Amino acid sequence: MQVRLLYLYTAITVTMQSIIQTDMNLFFREIGFNNAVVGNITSASLWGAAILGLGVSIFADILGRKRMLIVALVFFPLANLAMILTNNMSLILLFSFIKGGFMVVSHTVVQALAIDLTSPKNRAQVIGLNFGIMMGVGVLGNFLGGAFGSWLGLQNTLFLAVAGYLFGLAPLLAIQDKFICGSIRSVFDISHFNKEQKVIIVFHFLTTVTIGFGAGLFIHFGNLIFKDLFNMSTFGIGIALAIAQMGTAISNVFTHRMGVYFGPLKFKLVTQTLVVPLIFSMAFIRNPIFFIIVYAMRFVLMNSGNPIINTIINSYVPKDKISTIAGLNAFMNNSVRAVAAMLFGYIVGASIEGYTTLFVISGIFYTINVLIAYLMYKRYENDPQVKELYHHSR
Repeated sequence: MQVRLLYLYTAITVTMQSIIQTDMNLFFREIGFNNAVVGNITSASLWGAAILGLGVSIFADILGRKRMLIVALVFFPLANLAMILTNNMSLILLFSFIKGGFMVVSHTVVQALAIDLTSPKNRAQVIGLNFGIMMGVGVLGNFLGGAFGSWLGLQNTLFLAVAGYLFGLAPLLAIQDKFICGSIRSVFDISHFNKEQKVIIVFHFLTTVTIGFGAGLFIHFGNLIFKDLFNMSTFGIGIALAIAQMGTAISNVFTHRMGVYFGPLKFKLVTQTLVVPLIFSMAFIRNPIFFIIVYAMRFVLMNSGNPIINTIINSYVPKDKISTIAGLNAFMNNSVRAVAAMLFGYIVGASIEGYTTLFVISGIFYTINVLIAYLMYKRYENDPQVKELYHHSR
C-alpha cells in the first residue's frame, strides 16, 4: 500500500512538472526572450537544483524525507507561479533558482523514501517501476503541455499545471515515513565507509559529471531544438518529446528483467555504448522524422539504465545518508548542467549550424562516460551485493 502511494505521488507531481517543462521555455520565447536569455533562466534553475537542492536533501536525512517533500510541494508551485507573473529578469532568475532547488527532491528524496519502503528483494523492481511511471506520466505531461499550450495558450496551461501539482499532497500525507533524527556532522561522516562503497560512489559521481555536461548542452532545450530546426508547433513538439518518453517508460517496465537476464552493469554498458553514435548522428540529421526517431532512441537507451544504477548505488550507501549522497550527486549533475545550459545559447547562436557543434561536443562527453561504465562493469558486475539485487543474473 505504501509503495502504491509513492507511485501515485510520483504520477501526479511528474505529470505537472512535465507540462511546466514543455511550456515554460516556449512561454519565455513567446514574450520575446532569445536563446541566450532562456539558457540563463534554465541555468539558474539548475544552479538552484545544485545548491538549494543539496541543502534540502541533507535536511531530508536530518528532519525526515516526508517533511521535506511536503515543503517542496508548496514552494515548487509558488516559484513557478511567480516566474509566470513577473517580467523582472532578476526576479525570474531568483524564482527559477528556487524552483530548481525544490524540483530536484522529486529525484533525490523520493529515491531515499523508496529505499525506506522496500527490501533488497523487491527494491530493484520498485525503483524501476517508479522510474517507468515517471517517464510514462512524462509522456502524458508532454502531450498535455503541447495540446493545452496550443488550445488554451501557454500561460493559462502553466497556471493549470501549477494548481494541479498541489494534488500530490494527498498521497504524500498518507505515506508512513520513519522520522530520521540526525545531525549535519553525522550525515557527512563517511569514516565507516568501506573501500568498495567509496569507489562505487566515485564512479557514480564521475558518470554524473560526464553525462551531466554532455546532456546539459541540449536536454533542457528539446522544445527549442525542434522549433529552430524544424519549425514545429507547440503541439508537434509535445508529441515529439512524448514519443521519446513513451519509449523510455515502456523500456523501464522491463529494465529489472533485462538486468536479471544479462547482468545489470553489462546491460547498462551496452545501452550507453549504443547512445554514442546516435548523439553524433544528431549533429548532421536534418530530416524531422529521422531526427525524432534518433532523439527518441537516444533518450530510451540512456535512461533505461538509470533504475539499475540508482538501485545499486543506494543499496551500497547507508540508509541514513541516501538523501545526502543523492543530493551531492544532484549538486554535481546540476552544476555541470547549469554551465552547459549557459553555453547553449552561445554555441548555437542564431545559426542552425550551431547545433552541429553542440551535438559533436556532447558526443565526446558521452564517449568518456562509456569508458567509466566499462570500468564500473569490470569491478562490480560479479559483486555479491549486486547479485543479491539481481539474484538471477547469469
